Amino acid sequence: MDMKRLAGWIGAMAAALLISCGDDDVTGSLVFDTPAVFFAPGDTAPVTVHFTASNLGSFSISSKPTGWDDVVVDAAARTVTVTPPASFDDGEAETGTVTLSGTGGGGASGSASLFVGVVGHKDLSAEARANCYVANTKETNYRFDAGHRSDGTSLATASVGVVWQSASGLIQYLTLQDGEASFYVGADSDDEEKIKSGNAVIGAYDAAGTLLWSWHIWVADYDPSAVENQRQFNRYVMMDRNLGALASSNASTEEIIASYGLYYQWGRKDPFIGPSTYSFSSGSSATIYNGSGSSQAVNTAASSAGTGTLDYARLNPLTFITGVEESDYDWLWSASSDELWSAPGRAKSLYDPCPAGWRVAPSAAFEGLTPDAESLEWANTKYGVTLAKEGVSSLFMGAGRRTYLDGKFQNLYFTDASPKSSRVEEAQPWIGLYWTSDVQSADRLASAVYFHYGDASAVQNNYGLRRAGGLSVRCVKDE
Repeated sequence: MDMKRLAGWIGAMAAALLISCGDDDVTGSLVFDTPAVFFAPGDTAPVTVHFTASNLGSFSISSKPTGWDDVVVDAAARTVTVTPPASFDDGEAETGTVTLSGTGGGGASGSASLFVGVVGHKDLSAEARANCYVANTKETNYRFDAGHRSDGTSLATASVGVVWQSASGLIQYLTLQDGEASFYVGADSDDEEKIKSGNAVIGAYDAAGTLLWSWHIWVADYDPSAVENQRQFNRYVMMDRNLGALASSNASTEEIIASYGLYYQWGRKDPFIGPSTYSFSSGSSATIYNGSGSSQAVNTAASSAGTGTLDYARLNPLTFITGVEESDYDWLWSASSDELWSAPGRAKSLYDPCPAGWRVAPSAAFEGLTPDAESLEWANTKYGVTLAKEGVSSLFMGAGRRTYLDGKFQNLYFTDASPKSSRVEEAQPWIGLYWTSDVQSADRLASAVYFHYGDASAVQNNYGLRRAGGLSVRCVKDE
């Protein structure tokens, strides 16, 4: 073969290879405009959803829930129309996934999923806006006003997203619809009769992607409005568990950590996740996840002129602002405010972290609460103490704190009446620390509730602590 023919042969082979690679590299994309369609029970009206496609021209429904027979694709209009079943027979699914598949030239293909379901609907902000909403019914499409703060101030919300969640996939199909955040919570995988439980923070973002405001979603098999879930102390009606708690029991290690609830810096509305172990063995936080299911971490930033502000705290709900000597160990640098969690007699604060109709308990709500004698017995305490007054009692966890110096978890145990701090597994039980809505005039302190194992006297309900510390919270009715 002469050099000219060889060169031609090599060129032809190269062209063929390029064509082959080009064919292999053809990909298709297929995306629905919305991730889910929710129908109310009894709905029979069809809903049409638009989709976009690239390099695809032929479309078909490759799977759908049993019983959902009326799912129609319009390839020209790029739409899928879903009509819910009028009723469901045994074996038919009230919820499920419609899968749209597409093919195109060069072997291109793609698919997209659309969740469909006949589910309950609940508007969390229908009666009142708040910084925290309780979701307690499984398989429900929840909505709340994401266009306004709790005081009614408008927000230029262009999108919503999960800031963090305690379990991957806790908040599903989150979208912004007509100014409302819409999301779905399914059933617990271990108990289909209960809601999947956990905590999440959902944020509202402007067109540039800047966080404007955020809301805590407390997902639990718990109804704070039920009388059996309330306790009355000193004329205050109090929740029987910590804000964000998924249980109110210390019968097992799982229930202990579930009963700790969330931790708050005094005056901030956004919560921080609890410890990774019930015994605080490492001082580290439990794992949290973003909206995509990837794990992420709680950050820390020392209070300064730039970080120790209300705006910085609002924009950075994942950042624990540690105290420094120059700020008297308050997370706020200079503009310290005593009304961030307003005491009784004043309107509920814009930054109060409790659900609508509830507020952070004042110190007076805890006055005279005394440990139940039986709960102080070593075998019964298990990181919690039952506090009682006038025949009413409630379990309060010895949930320690996030320290104001570094945001890590710390608890205390007592040996020969001398407190010793520890971040490793030590003798139980430990101390209970709860923020109140009250403040103290000296050294920019806030009033906390304090108790510990071995002390049978009434709790200290005006125990001064540094405001940058992260403590548990109990809510009382806002009356």
